[in-house]
Amino acid sequence: MYNDLFVFIDRADAGEKLAAKLLEEPVIQEAVREELLVLSIPRGGVVVGAVVARELGCSHDVIAVKKIGYPGHKELAIGAMAEDGTLVLNPHLTSQFDHYVEQAMKRASNQVKTVIRKFRQRRVLDVESKIVIVVDDGIATGETVKAAVIWLRSKECAQRPKKVIVAVPVSSPRAAREIQELSDEFVCLYLPQRFWAVGQFYWDFDQVSDEAAREYLPHSAAAP
Repeated sequence: MYNDLFVFIDRADAGEKLAAKLLEEPVIQEAVREELLVLSIPRGGVVVGAVVARELGCSHDVIAVKKIGYPGHKELAIGAMAEDGTLVLNPHLTSQFDHYVEQAMKRASNQVKTVIRKFRQRRVLDVESKIVIVVDDGIATGETVKAAVIWLRSKECAQRPKKVIVAVPVSSPRAAREIQELSDEFVCLYLPQRFWAVGQFYWDFDQVSDEAAREYLPHSAAAP
Protein backbone atom coordinates (compact mmCIF):
# COMPACT_ATOMS: atom_id res chain seq x y z
CA MET A 1 0.00 0.00 0.00
CA TYR A 2 2.77 2.44 0.93
CA ASN A 3 6.24 3.18 -0.35
CA ASP A 4 9.05 3.58 2.15
CA LEU A 5 9.34 7.32 1.48
CA PHE A 6 6.85 10.16 1.69
CA VAL A 7 3.86 8.19 2.94
CA PHE A 8 2.36 11.45 4.20
CA ILE A 9 2.35 14.91 2.66
CA ASP A 10 2.67 16.62 6.03
CA ARG A 11 1.45 16.28 9.61
CA ALA A 12 -2.05 17.53 8.77
CA ASP A 13 -2.37 14.88 6.06
CA ALA A 14 -1.18 12.25 8.54
CA GLY A 15 -3.74 13.48 11.08
CA GLU A 16 -6.61 13.13 8.61
CA LYS A 17 -5.59 9.60 7.68
CA LEU A 18 -5.09 8.64 11.32
CA ALA A 19 -8.49 10.06 12.28
CA ALA A 20 -10.16 8.04 9.52
CA LYS A 21 -8.58 4.88 10.90
CA LEU A 22 -9.61 5.72 14.47
CA LEU A 23 -13.21 6.29 13.38
CA GLU A 24 -13.28 2.65 12.26
CA GLU A 25 -12.30 1.41 15.73
CA PRO A 26 -15.22 0.00 17.78
CA VAL A 27 -14.04 1.66 21.00
CA ILE A 28 -14.23 5.08 19.28
CA GLN A 29 -17.53 4.36 17.53
CA GLU A 30 -19.17 3.29 20.78
CA ALA A 31 -17.78 6.12 22.91
CA VAL A 32 -19.66 9.25 23.91
CA ARG A 33 -17.71 12.14 22.43
CA GLU A 34 -17.37 13.78 25.85
CA GLU A 35 -15.44 10.69 26.96
CA LEU A 36 -12.75 11.13 24.32
CA LEU A 37 -9.65 13.21 24.95
CA VAL A 38 -6.75 13.57 22.51
CA LEU A 39 -3.44 14.27 24.25
CA SER A 40 -0.68 15.17 21.83
CA ILE A 41 3.06 15.27 22.42
CA PRO A 42 4.55 18.69 21.58
CA ARG A 43 5.48 19.96 19.25
CA GLY A 44 5.03 17.97 16.03
CA GLY A 45 2.42 15.73 17.58
CA VAL A 46 0.22 18.74 18.30
CA VAL A 47 -0.46 19.27 14.60
CA VAL A 48 -1.48 15.62 14.12
CA GLY A 49 -3.48 15.61 17.36
CA ALA A 50 -5.41 18.76 16.47
CA VAL A 51 -6.62 17.24 13.22
CA VAL A 52 -7.53 13.96 14.94
CA ALA A 53 -9.50 15.79 17.65
CA ARG A 54 -11.31 17.90 15.06
CA GLU A 55 -12.35 14.85 13.02
CA LEU A 56 -13.39 12.91 16.13
CA GLY A 57 -15.24 15.95 17.53
CA CYS A 58 -13.53 15.74 20.90
CA SER A 59 -11.29 17.73 23.25
CA HIS A 60 -7.60 18.23 22.61
CA ASP A 61 -4.74 19.09 24.96
CA VAL A 62 -1.04 18.41 25.35
CA ILE A 63 0.74 15.91 27.54
CA ALA A 64 4.11 17.08 28.82
CA VAL A 65 6.80 14.51 28.20
CA LYS A 66 10.38 15.19 27.19
CA LYS A 67 12.89 13.02 25.39
CA ILE A 68 16.41 12.44 26.70
CA GLY A 69 18.62 12.33 23.63
CA TYR A 70 21.68 10.20 23.01
CA PRO A 71 24.94 12.15 23.42
CA GLY A 72 25.75 13.76 20.09
CA HIS A 73 22.55 12.37 18.52
CA LYS A 74 19.65 14.20 20.13
CA GLU A 75 17.07 12.71 17.75
CA LEU A 76 17.85 9.25 19.15
CA ALA A 77 16.06 8.90 22.48
CA ILE A 78 17.68 6.97 25.28
CA GLY A 79 14.89 7.86 27.67
CA ALA A 80 12.06 10.25 28.47
CA MET A 81 10.44 11.97 31.45
CA ALA A 82 6.71 12.50 32.01
CA GLU A 83 4.82 15.13 33.98
CA ASP A 84 5.21 13.72 37.46
CA GLY A 85 8.86 12.79 36.98
CA THR A 86 8.07 9.29 35.70
CA LEU A 87 11.25 8.22 33.94
CA VAL A 88 11.72 5.65 31.19
CA LEU A 89 15.30 4.75 30.27
CA ASN A 90 16.68 2.35 27.70
CA PRO A 91 19.23 0.31 29.71
CA HIS A 92 21.04 -0.77 26.53
CA LEU A 93 21.81 2.86 25.67
CA THR A 94 22.30 4.45 29.09
CA SER A 95 24.68 2.09 30.90
CA GLN A 96 27.80 3.95 29.72
CA PHE A 97 26.48 7.46 30.27
CA ASP A 98 25.53 7.67 33.95
CA HIS A 99 26.79 11.22 34.47
CA TYR A 100 25.26 12.42 31.21
CA VAL A 101 21.88 10.86 32.09
CA GLU A 102 21.87 12.54 35.50
CA GLN A 103 22.35 15.96 33.91
CA ALA A 104 19.90 15.19 31.12
CA MET A 105 17.23 14.24 33.66
CA LYS A 106 17.52 17.65 35.27
CA ARG A 107 17.16 19.34 31.88
CA ALA A 108 14.17 17.16 31.01
CA SER A 109 12.47 18.04 34.30
CA ASN A 110 12.83 21.75 33.55
CA GLN A 111 11.62 21.24 29.99
CA VAL A 112 8.52 19.41 31.20
CA LYS A 113 7.66 22.35 33.45
CA THR A 114 8.17 24.71 30.52
CA VAL A 115 5.78 22.70 28.34
CA ILE A 116 3.10 22.81 31.03
CA ARG A 117 3.54 26.55 31.40
CA LYS A 118 3.66 27.36 27.68
CA PHE A 119 0.92 25.10 26.42
CA ARG A 120 -1.38 24.53 29.39
CA GLN A 121 -0.90 27.65 31.56
CA ARG A 122 0.13 25.25 34.36
CA ARG A 123 -3.26 23.50 34.31
CA VAL A 124 -3.37 19.95 35.65
CA LEU A 125 -4.69 17.39 33.19
CA ASP A 126 -8.05 15.87 34.07
CA VAL A 127 -8.12 12.39 32.54
CA GLU A 128 -10.47 10.71 35.01
CA SER A 129 -12.72 8.15 33.26
CA LYS A 130 -11.65 9.44 29.85
CA ILE A 131 -10.73 7.41 26.80
CA VAL A 132 -7.36 9.05 26.26
CA ILE A 133 -5.79 8.98 22.80
CA VAL A 134 -2.07 9.73 22.97
CA VAL A 135 -0.94 11.11 19.60
CA ASP A 136 2.48 11.88 18.13
CA ASP A 137 3.70 12.39 14.57
CA GLY A 138 5.57 9.08 14.70
CA ILE A 139 7.53 6.73 16.93
CA ALA A 140 11.21 5.86 16.56
CA THR A 141 12.53 4.38 19.83
CA GLY A 142 9.23 5.00 21.63
CA GLU A 143 10.62 6.31 24.92
CA THR A 144 8.48 9.48 24.98
CA VAL A 145 5.24 7.65 24.26
CA LYS A 146 6.09 4.93 26.76
CA ALA A 147 6.72 7.53 29.48
CA ALA A 148 3.36 9.17 28.70
CA VAL A 149 1.44 5.88 28.83
CA ILE A 150 3.16 4.65 32.00
CA TRP A 151 2.39 7.95 33.74
CA LEU A 152 -1.28 7.89 32.69
CA ARG A 153 -1.74 4.30 33.81
CA SER A 154 0.09 4.80 37.11
CA LYS A 155 -2.36 7.43 38.36
CA GLU A 156 -4.46 6.67 41.42
CA CYS A 157 -7.52 4.62 40.57
CA ALA A 158 -9.98 7.50 41.02
CA GLN A 159 -7.98 9.72 38.61
CA ARG A 160 -7.11 7.08 36.05
CA PRO A 161 -8.30 7.12 32.42
CA LYS A 162 -10.89 4.58 31.34
CA LYS A 163 -8.62 3.51 28.47
CA VAL A 164 -5.30 4.62 27.01
CA ILE A 165 -5.03 4.39 23.24
CA VAL A 166 -1.82 5.25 21.40
CA ALA A 167 -2.39 6.47 17.84
CA VAL A 168 0.39 7.41 15.43
CA PRO A 169 0.84 7.60 11.66
CA VAL A 170 4.08 5.58 11.62
CA SER A 171 6.22 3.59 14.03
CA SER A 172 9.27 1.38 14.06
CA PRO A 173 8.20 -2.26 14.52
CA ARG A 174 10.26 -2.72 17.69
CA ALA A 175 8.73 0.30 19.43
CA ALA A 176 5.27 -0.77 18.28
CA ARG A 177 5.61 -4.14 19.98
CA GLU A 178 6.64 -2.53 23.27
CA ILE A 179 3.87 0.08 23.22
CA GLN A 180 1.22 -2.51 22.34
CA GLU A 181 2.04 -4.22 25.62
CA LEU A 182 1.68 -0.99 27.63
CA SER A 183 -1.46 0.52 26.11
CA ASP A 184 -5.04 -0.71 25.87
CA GLU A 185 -4.98 -0.24 22.11
CA PHE A 186 -2.33 0.71 19.58
CA VAL A 187 -3.38 2.24 16.27
CA CYS A 188 -0.69 2.78 13.65
CA LEU A 189 -1.08 3.34 9.92
CA TYR A 190 2.33 2.18 8.82
CA LEU A 191 4.92 -0.20 10.29
CA PRO A 192 7.84 -0.15 7.84
CA GLN A 193 10.54 -2.77 8.09
CA ARG A 194 13.14 -0.25 6.92
CA PHE A 195 12.97 2.51 9.52
CA TRP A 196 15.63 5.18 10.08
CA ALA A 197 13.70 8.24 11.26
CA VAL A 198 10.11 9.47 11.43
CA GLY A 199 10.85 12.28 9.00
CA GLN A 200 11.66 9.90 6.13
CA PHE A 201 7.95 9.17 5.73
CA TYR A 202 6.87 12.82 5.36
CA TRP A 203 7.26 15.03 2.32
CA ASP A 204 7.13 18.07 4.62
CA PHE A 205 8.56 17.46 8.08
CA ASP A 206 9.68 20.95 9.04
CA GLN A 207 10.19 21.75 12.71
CA VAL A 208 7.11 23.09 14.50
CA SER A 209 7.73 26.18 16.63
CA ASP A 210 6.10 26.83 19.99
CA GLU A 211 4.06 29.62 18.43
CA ALA A 212 2.82 27.41 15.59
CA ALA A 213 1.94 24.59 17.99
CA ARG A 214 -0.11 26.93 20.18
CA GLU A 215 -2.25 27.85 17.17
CA TYR A 216 -3.46 24.24 17.02
CA LEU A 217 -4.63 24.23 20.64
CA PRO A 218 -7.88 25.48 22.17
CA HIS A 219 -7.69 29.16 23.10
CA SER A 220 -7.80 28.42 26.83
CA ALA A 221 -4.79 26.13 26.51
CA ALA A 222 -2.89 28.18 23.97
CA ALA A 223 -2.71 31.60 25.58
CA PRO A 224 0.95 32.55 26.27
